[in-house]
Amino acid sequence: MTRLTDQAHARISDILRAGETAIDATAGNGHDTCFLCQTVGPTGHVYAIDIQDSALAQTAAQLAEADCFHCELICCDHSLLAEIVPAEYQGATGAIMFNLGYLPGGDHSLITQQATTVQALDAAIGYLRPGGILTILAYPGHPGGEAETGAILEWMNELPADEFITETILARSSAPTAPRLLIVTRQES
Repeated sequence: MTRLTDQAHARISDILRAGETAIDATAGNGHDTCFLCQTVGPTGHVYAIDIQDSALAQTAAQLAEADCFHCELICCDHSLLAEIVPAEYQGATGAIMFNLGYLPGGDHSLITQQATTVQALDAAIGYLRPGGILTILAYPGHPGGEAETGAILEWMNELPADEFITETILARSSAPTAPRLLIVTRQES
């Protein structure tokens, strides 16, 4: 079975176009940021957000190695997304990615939080263009992850069905603690 991150990348590749703007709301180790930069190409732009300086340093290294320099790295909580990404990109952003939990290889006590994640998602949804995609990799198996995943699923269920299509893809296991890929697509007008 294909990894959930690869599935998220494949889905975004079908939607995100060269020259567009994309957002990585949880930059982490930089893999998703690098993927977004390569997908939008040199005429596009990516905003990458992370609360940890060490994560942004890893992301910067990934971007330099891939010769991707059309990315803005921002150190702050993803809940401030609407204050960071210019309003001109509201309703005009092709893809937004969230990869929740903790920084791989980092301090596992520093995790994304239910309240700030839902706040970030509320802001992010307003940035999606018609046909745009938002992906969320959620990990209910770590402390705090189950509540965060539950809150996200509740948030998704409250989205207007005439505006958004939602989807859940489970990892290899259907266990309640298994990672899952949550996808929200803004319907075309």
